[in-house]
Amino acid sequence: MIEQTHGDIRLLQFESLAKQPGLAHAVTTRPQNMAPHRGVDRERSVTWRQQTCDILGFNFDSLTAPTQVHGGDSLRIADCDVGRGRTGRDGAVAYVDGLLTDRRGVPMLILSADCPVICVYDPVRPAVGAVHASWQGTVALAASQLVHMMQREFDSEPARLVAAICPSAGPCCYEVGEEVRRVAETKLTDTHRCFVERDGKLFFDLWTANRTQLIDAGVSLDNIETAGLCSICDKRFWSHRRDGAEAGRFGLMVGLQ
Repeated sequence: MIEQTHGDIRLLQFESLAKQPGLAHAVTTRPQNMAPHRGVDRERSVTWRQQTCDILGFNFDSLTAPTQVHGGDSLRIADCDVGRGRTGRDGAVAYVDGLLTDRRGVPMLILSADCPVICVYDPVRPAVGAVHASWQGTVALAASQLVHMMQREFDSEPARLVAAICPSAGPCCYEVGEEVRRVAETKLTDTHRCFVERDGKLFFDLWTANRTQLIDAGVSLDNIETAGLCSICDKRFWSHRRDGAEAGRFGLMVGLQ
């Protein structure tokens, strides 16, 4: 990923998305905590959100975020949604983990502290979507549902979508119990590739699981960029597994300019 520093704020960008005219995005890093509701320095999170909007060229008043409920649903931003969640979860777009829009100047913010965030962009009919895909969201097919919503709302052809999988807990570190695999096997394809057994422990490969969903939904493998950065072992990112209850949140901010 491309790393840029703006004062004390370090932002990362996907090479594939950075090439798209009219699209602005960034993955935030520590020490900035983007979550007003929890973690270290939470009282400064709104200021950091404002500063990130300024860097990307967005008006903070239009920043829009979902509540993120560990499900698989995404929602198109309506007039009444613009600006919801910009200062915290209490006013966020309820009951969903993802948002999508074709509105220019309406940035979206999706938070994480180990969970993958999936972004898809249609360069032909400019529209963009992003979804928080925790292990529950991954099993609920959040990534493929986001692609289907892009098709339904914007007539996006999946083969032309450009997709990115943000930093998250990687297969090197994301240990789960057998009960997680049992649930995953009821929904996911190629689960034998999504779970790794090592030294008597079971690890969930969320990157492979979400990449497979995108491909199954029609996105070209060549159009999918995976950050490949593990939030648990890469200390540039907040990690609930590593940092515990005081973990802040990093996030993907993305929108059309």
